[in-house]
Amino acid sequence: MIVRNLALLSTLLLALSALGTGAAPAAAQTAPAATAQVTTTAEDPAAEEGEKVLDWKDYKVKGYSLSAYGGYFGGARYLDLLPLAERTILTPGAGDIIAYDGSVLTESVDFRRYTGARKEIEAGTAIGGRVGIYVADDFHLDLVGNYMSGRAVTSMLFNPDREDPTNEWTRVEVDEDTGFRAYKGGLSLMYDASSATFYGMTPLIGFGLGGIINRYTELEDKTALYLEGNFGISVQPMDNLRIIGRADLAVFAFEVDELGYSNMVSYKSLTVGAAWFLDTVPAEARAKHVAEQRKRR
Repeated sequence: MIVRNLALLSTLLLALSALGTGAAPAAAQTAPAATAQVTTTAEDPAAEEGEKVLDWKDYKVKGYSLSAYGGYFGGARYLDLLPLAERTILTPGAGDIIAYDGSVLTESVDFRRYTGARKEIEAGTAIGGRVGIYVADDFHLDLVGNYMSGRAVTSMLFNPDREDPTNEWTRVEVDEDTGFRAYKGGLSLMYDASSATFYGMTPLIGFGLGGIINRYTELEDKTALYLEGNFGISVQPMDNLRIIGRADLAVFAFEVDELGYSNMVSYKSLTVGAAWFLDTVPAEARAKHVAEQRKRR
């Protein structure tokens, strides 16, 4: 009996050991497959993210424009004194007019024959350039630099004898500076009104601010901050080329030695130039954006 029980127990132990040996390989075979599946699933999103194409809206700068122009500088009048009455009494030096070499004009102390001093910048030439940074379809920020030249002139009313009623006052030039020039530089925010295009011409509107240097041949420079308004018309004969006609009006405070304070002065200029557009957005992205715009319209 004991021998039979031992035989049955040994048979059961052999069967259990055989089952244990067969289960281990099955587990070993299924584990790598599951791991491989997890790894593949984890890598798919990264692969899809790397293949994403940027749209037009993803580019902060849509393009650049480089322009050069030249034309007419309107000049300005920065001193215009009223004629002195016969009984006007001036303190010493109050009526002195400064010449362009820094001295006092001899005519300005001859009150019997000269009065009504006027200083102005005559019309001349204006040239300049712009670098535009497009942040949208029609809005761009321009870096502006201008050079203007003209003749600075001082004139006064002249009468050989003011006590003779038959004489008339005539304005004559008493001094000049042929080397006057002005430098202007700053920023302008411009809008190309594409929606208002007519007969192929697009209106341009903007405003700007910056600094201006008025430079004489011998006198010290007169510097100031300016505010400017811009209006223009552009024609586009080629895809990346524009011909632009522009009118600018800059207003600033001109320091006048004779007054001891500043007069408000405006510089006007009319120019014509060309602007070249440099695209920073890929052609596919821009074409897609243009198609979407046409669809919305």
